[in-house]
Amino acid sequence: MTKNLIAVLAATMTTASMAVVDITGNYEGTFTDGNPGAASYAQDLDLTLVGTSGASTVTVMMEDLTGGTAVTANQVFVETAIEGIALKAGNYKNQNGSGLMQKTSAVTNQFEVSTSIAGAGITLGQVSEASKVTVDASLEVAELDVTVQNVTATDRFITVVANFLGLGVTAETQNTTVGRNTAVSATTTVGGLNATTVVIDVNDATAMSQDDGILGDISTAVNGKKVVGGVLSTATTIGTVTGKAFEMNDAMTYTGEIERGALTVGYTKADNTEGVTSAEINVAF
Repeated sequence: MTKNLIAVLAATMTTASMAVVDITGNYEGTFTDGNPGAASYAQDLDLTLVGTSGASTVTVMMEDLTGGTAVTANQVFVETAIEGIALKAGNYKNQNGSGLMQKTSAVTNQFEVSTSIAGAGITLGQVSEASKVTVDASLEVAELDVTVQNVTATDRFITVVANFLGLGVTAETQNTTVGRNTAVSATTTVGGLNATTVVIDVNDATAMSQDDGILGDISTAVNGKKVVGGVLSTATTIGTVTGKAFEMNDAMTYTGEIERGALTVGYTKADNTEGVTSAEINVAF
């Protein structure tokens, strides 16, 4: 079945005579004061190439380019639609929920088909040459957007998103054989001040992999503890000012940042550690 599906995709993509190619990228360079130790500079470039032909696209993503090494494509996949059925196949990453608790998965050779049945979104996915098929479902219920990933599994991942009275709320939960992890975030804007609160109840630390989320790195959270934090940001005459504080494993971490144009200057201080100053250059194109 896999070979037949790929053959259909290939035939579909080769029938087009006209294509458009878009290139976007993001460069990030970071100076760190190295307290303690010597200062350092690290850089990272992500490039995305998207070729479009009719209703079909081919995406090539080259990630974490640092210079001085061979350039390789991390993700390569095709997306198209045939008679109301969307198809995606190739090497790409997946994401459980909105990323409050888990980072994106490793790149996997896989394919998926999705469609809508009676107002519900259904996606069937399969890793190439594997026998197991995963089922994802999404549905709007009483103004709640509910998504269930890997429906038939006991550790299915459930996400609920709601917006009411100017408050955006996202809730995620997953029950593993060890315990249930649950995260809730609430975001609002008042008088130009953007505020987000996050609470995560951790009962299976092995399923906590997010190392670059809204609070930062929470991948070292331990069982039986909560991660609680908040983020405030506002635009000022000197740039966008952001403050962040969160408690994890009975220790507090504080971060302050000023973003002006392509430059972001920040300072991070965790309990019982030295503070670290950084300057980050971000160029998106």
